[in-house]
Amino acid sequence: MWFFIVAIIVLVLFFFIRNLYGEDLRQYDSTDLSATFYRPTPSYKYPQALELIESIQEPIDFIKPNKYLYALRKNIDRLGDVELESDIIPVSTNFQGHAIQGEWVLSKHCDVNKRLLYIHGGGFAVGSAKSHRVVTDRLSRELGAAVFSVNYDMIPDGRRKQGILDCRNAYQWLLANNPTEEKECHHIYVAGDSAGGNLTLSLIGWLKLQQIRQVDAAIAICPCIDSTFSYDSLSYNAKTDFLLNPFMGKFHRFPRFILLIWVSILFRINPRDPQISPVFANLSGLPPILIHASDTEMMVDDSRRYTNKACAQGSDVRLQTWSNMLHVWHLFDLDEADEAYAEIREFVQQCDDKLEQAAS
Repeated sequence: MWFFIVAIIVLVLFFFIRNLYGEDLRQYDSTDLSATFYRPTPSYKYPQALELIESIQEPIDFIKPNKYLYALRKNIDRLGDVELESDIIPVSTNFQGHAIQGEWVLSKHCDVNKRLLYIHGGGFAVGSAKSHRVVTDRLSRELGAAVFSVNYDMIPDGRRKQGILDCRNAYQWLLANNPTEEKECHHIYVAGDSAGGNLTLSLIGWLKLQQIRQVDAAIAICPCIDSTFSYDSLSYNAKTDFLLNPFMGKFHRFPRFILLIWVSILFRINPRDPQISPVFANLSGLPPILIHASDTEMMVDDSRRYTNKACAQGSDVRLQTWSNMLHVWHLFDLDEADEAYAEIREFVQQCDDKLEQAAS
């Protein structure tokens, strides 16, 4: 009797875990791993960036995880305590009964009807519109666009699905609203880093199935795209990813099925669901996408696979990689960050030019 009960439990667990795996993505691995922008060593301000990372890190406290998390959030928000050229306007409003929280970041002479939705990173648990003001300020200046940086629901006090819905609602609200009045935009973009890159790609994957205006261009900075953690750089770049190593450096040592169960419990959604793992979606018919990644970060293979699959399915996705860079180096005062923003500006301008040519 006990044998049959145990056998049934084992079978149920087997099929449950098996259902958490996505398609085999190894066919989309890259054979050429060379960086688009190569330097044998990082630029001269790199040590200061490392010092800044150390200053915001918090010793992990497994006994009081909430205390650790809130302290880390406070530390990371300090990244926004900088003098900016842009104006910051807090936003607390609603769209069709759904709360919209965040802030406008407006550079001088920006076109308020040329808008960008920015989705911050932070592992879906930390970060805010404030913590990423260095990025949103720079994007507003480079693109001449009004940037709306959304504060979305974060785990564990919020729900992963609610964070996804918050970004969808913020985008729809942004289509019809500028900082001063209700008015349709003439250009619309979306960008995000790390976890925000995931939410960016999730958003545009959802948009193509809706009767809603699509984005003119999307930018994903060091995105985490595959929540099943099936890619190899999670392991071979663990020691060279100085930003993610304290949080994810041991991930590759766990059996993958343990990670899958952990993600499904934490996010309350199947890890292979395209809502949280956009790489498992049909990637045809997407708007132009620019992806940035470092060749020494743990998630770089994630970006390579997404790019290769999307291109194979006919979408315009471009991946640019930098050598020996930090995860989301765009947050720091580095020559490599200047290069990255110049590439973003050129990419968006190319997308705008194509739209204008098509309209004429």
